[in-house]
Amino acid sequence: MSNFLDLPHEILLWIYRSLNSIPDAIHLAQSCKLLSCIFDRPQNRLKIFLSIIDNMPRTLSLDKVWLEDRFGAGSLWQPKKSDIPLALTNSGTRTFLTTIGFPAVKLRCVGFDSTHLTKDAGPLEPYDADELYGERFPDDDSPPTNLCFHFGSVSEWMMMVGGQDGDVSHYDPNGWDHADGYQGVIADSLESFVVLLGVLAEVADRLYMVTDRLSEDEEKEEARKAILDRLRGRMVEYDDCVEEGSKFWDNVFQCLE
Repeated sequence: MSNFLDLPHEILLWIYRSLNSIPDAIHLAQSCKLLSCIFDRPQNRLKIFLSIIDNMPRTLSLDKVWLEDRFGAGSLWQPKKSDIPLALTNSGTRTFLTTIGFPAVKLRCVGFDSTHLTKDAGPLEPYDADELYGERFPDDDSPPTNLCFHFGSVSEWMMMVGGQDGDVSHYDPNGWDHADGYQGVIADSLESFVVLLGVLAEVADRLYMVTDRLSEDEEKEEARKAILDRLRGRMVEYDDCVEEGSKFWDNVFQCLE
């Protein structure tokens, strides 16, 4: 350890900037006073955050450890195969739920809430996607064939997972009565949505660690914008549903600015 600490500060900063997760940087800073001092410098910390976002893997092999590091121990809702409705036929969604699980959490940084998954204790309730999204005529009483399932909410907005295709869509109940409930796809799959939420939570929950160390309001705004712009760019690389023009993701990032 002593030989390591004899390295020039520029090299120690480079080591920080080679990491790919913020928790790893925090743990490194807690290891000794010198590394803590380097991490505590406001401009260093901004550079470290931006580099970590750049270094985040473009493809992830999700597991419970990665998710619980970001959402908390015991946060994953993992139903049995028998608890998943037969109408949820998408194999990727079913496999993801039974082998890894979906976080049943409240993310205060963006107002996301999926705790109903564990509070309700019953099976997922199927919704008629055609009715919600304005694709069914009022006099059409035929049985629904296009079903979706509620996996989370941001205020009144609902995140619905398609039973057949597995897409995660944004549904606004306020638009239901005038065929404007459907607000677009926000993730290509439930697994992709979880990755996006996890990356978002890792950074957004710790924005204060950069901004609180800056004295001028203008500096704080610039640092916040730089981090969020870099973060959104990386999220778009993972799933292009995050691109500007998505009502859901635009709102998420506006709330964080």
